[in-house]
Amino acid sequence: MSRVKLSRVKLIVSTAAMGIALAGCSSMPDWTPSFLSSKPSAEMQPLRFESDPPGADVRTTGGQTCLTPCAIPVPAEPQSVTITKIGFVPQTVQVSVGDVPDHSFWEAAPAPALVPNPVQVVLQPVAPPRGVRRPPRPHRTVARAPRPPQHPAPRGSAPPPPGQPAPPAFPPPQQGGGDPAFPPPPATQR
Repeated sequence: MSRVKLSRVKLIVSTAAMGIALAGCSSMPDWTPSFLSSKPSAEMQPLRFESDPPGADVRTTGGQTCLTPCAIPVPAEPQSVTITKIGFVPQTVQVSVGDVPDHSFWEAAPAPALVPNPVQVVLQPVAPPRGVRRPPRPHRTVARAPRPPQHPAPRGSAPPPPGQPAPPAFPPPQQGGGDPAFPPPPATQR
């Protein structure tokens, strides 16, 4: 009878040892803390940023920052990126996870690609607020030489033929009484 008990004990111990050994091959449940899990966290991938004009501030959801053009290693997961520059409208770009690249069945699957990569934006200038008037530009005054008076030619007259002097623009003053329609101004006393 002791022999039967000993074989039953061996059976139970060997079954328990096999169960523990096989449990090490299974995956851990999702509620297990990350330091106990054998799952690696999301792989980091370089994400490039370009802007027009360059020199814009880039901020990822993870808090990483840089000035364009630049590259930041980010986790291979969907995220948003905000690009700002003083005097320009800020832009937020959604970065998503693309398809897993082709790989051999025997190799571990590489991390999926981030899309878009590089992140390219064209920043638009901020429009001045409506209702606010800009100060007027100062007017420039340029000193000019005085122009000689120009008298129009009498209507119906043709230019003189070459070699002859041009007729006067106004009739010459008359000697004596002058024009009765326009008497001379009165003399002033001093």
